[in-house]
Amino acid sequence: MPKRKSEAVKQRLIAAAIEVVGSRGFRKTTVPLIARKAGVSTGTFYIYFKDKSHVFVDAIMKVSAELKGHIDRVFQERLSALQDHGVQTEDVVSALTAIYGAFFDYVDNYRSHFLMLFLEGYSYHEDFASVLQTTYKNLAEYARLRIIASEQLGVTRGLSLIEGETISWALVGMLSQTAQMYISGDYNRDAVIKVLVSFTWNGLKKEQPRQ
Repeated sequence: MPKRKSEAVKQRLIAAAIEVVGSRGFRKTTVPLIARKAGVSTGTFYIYFKDKSHVFVDAIMKVSAELKGHIDRVFQERLSALQDHGVQTEDVVSALTAIYGAFFDYVDNYRSHFLMLFLEGYSYHEDFASVLQTTYKNLAEYARLRIIASEQLGVTRGLSLIEGETISWALVGMLSQTAQMYISGDYNRDAVIKVLVSFTWNGLKKEQPRQ
């Protein structure tokens, strides 16, 4: 009789894969290492996943969803505050600082997750390219919708369709590359966030009418 699958065990295997791949890299990660980290046998691993590539795909999707959810909680809190108190430049800068801060909280607390998502998944398996493309596309769409929400509130200037699409993809790429720079070098977090806030706000804010 086949062993019954447990969602809890599957999630443990995914979490273990994130940790092991993040610390050792995909090439040096083995199924026994993932299974041992999850506290199960190698045979149990194969009940849930065909090989390490398949658990890695699920892990990428999990990391992406967690990152998006983490940032969204802060975004919604700050958007609600702007709706309640009106739109002032200092409030918008504070909101952007908090949103970028949420992103770097994730980077600082889950470096192995981040490295796995953005550094480890490019060329190891034929499925990774399409999964990562979908991940980036989802994150860019998320960014585009949040820009629209800010525009409707009067925080940012009106954008054409092509401007919104381009800026959304640019934001995703900017954060990915900046976080890699931050992790690999000795950079001050607050200084990096300040530059990102200034860059974003200057590009999206409404132009003041000429006197």
